[in-house]
Amino acid sequence: MNFPEPEALAVDGQIPQEVWAIETEQQLSEALKMALKRPLALIPLGNGTKRHIGYPPEGYDVALWLRPLQGIVEHSPEDLTVTVKAGTTLAKLQEGLAQHGQFLPLDPPFPEQTTIGGLIATGTTGPCRCLYGMVREHLLGIKVAQPDGTITRFGGKVMKNVAGYDVTKLYVGSWGTLGVIVEATFKVRPLPEQQVTVPLWAEDLKRVEQFLSQLVLSDVAPAFSELLNANALQQLPEPFVPSPTPYALVLGFDGFREEVAWWLLEAQRVAEAVGLRWGDVLEGEAEKVARMALRDLHGGTRANWVLKLIAPSSEICRLAETAQQLWNGQVSIIAHSLNGVLRVMSESVTGAAIEQVNLLLGCVLETGGNLMVEKAPLEHKQHLPLWGQPTAAWQLMRRLKETLDPLRILSPGRLF
Repeated sequence: MNFPEPEALAVDGQIPQEVWAIETEQQLSEALKMALKRPLALIPLGNGTKRHIGYPPEGYDVALWLRPLQGIVEHSPEDLTVTVKAGTTLAKLQEGLAQHGQFLPLDPPFPEQTTIGGLIATGTTGPCRCLYGMVREHLLGIKVAQPDGTITRFGGKVMKNVAGYDVTKLYVGSWGTLGVIVEATFKVRPLPEQQVTVPLWAEDLKRVEQFLSQLVLSDVAPAFSELLNANALQQLPEPFVPSPTPYALVLGFDGFREEVAWWLLEAQRVAEAVGLRWGDVLEGEAEKVARMALRDLHGGTRANWVLKLIAPSSEICRLAETAQQLWNGQVSIIAHSLNGVLRVMSESVTGAAIEQVNLLLGCVLETGGNLMVEKAPLEHKQHLPLWGQPTAAWQLMRRLKETLDPLRILSPGRLF
């Protein structure tokens, strides 16, 4: 494994003075004790795929490089549990689980680069959260290095292990501000017997909304239901390009062959009833390519701006239309339509961008949701509501930060 130069681990243009490679939890403990004594500002990183999210750091003396901290610690196929070190990539974990016919049902963009520690710290999910849920629903236990170097384990290695407060979930979405994740225990699932993907073509969002309203009242259980506009569709491989309509709703199904067949028939019946055009059902290698493309599009690698909207699923179509109007159709839109998560992506940067973001935030807040600026040019960050409207949960997180890390050595300023 190549040791990275400090420039390779820069965050928002700030380059650390040093890079400390962590290979064991004992090294990590000693590193944190040393940083606390001096004190030094640390940012824990695996591959750093989410470094662009959040406020620029208030200090960045040392990059804690956790990629060497990798490997499966324990896998119990009969108990459907696995314990894995934080620097292990999700793809490597899935490869090991697949040998036993199992998988961790999380599909964030670019699993070859996403480390387990980063997955938990950012709480990143993908399209299949529709069926399988989010990170916190699969996390059984966690080992964390506290800011003072103390190694603490929360949760356990069995399905039912929580009595009292479930501190394990505290670190999901903490963005490396409360502690450094050392290893984690997940519950896993058997690989599905069949996976299929099918695009539904739509002339307008009203028909998509009608379809989704009927789908949630049916017994159909899609693994994902991704809404895309024409600009987003152009970034996908065949059979999505060229798009015959302005919108597509792409459904995926995981399960036994008999139930998948029934779900397809029922979904097609509902689609035709509301006027959506049913596409070709994909299986095998073509289905795998399509699913990967949808998953990775949420990473926004080609965009300079990425906004993440969280709102009631019933408002997603309306918010998609609002975003297109604000940007005169010059944005790519992709959404977990049944989970209320919508991303607006743009490659161009205009002088009106800050005003447009604030207008869209206002629209989202009216629905009871919130908006997060996942990616933006550095010069605009100080003028943007990067984490949206502060909530009561954020105030609690701030107090926890002050209690656990009073000297602010871990990712200072990134979250608040």
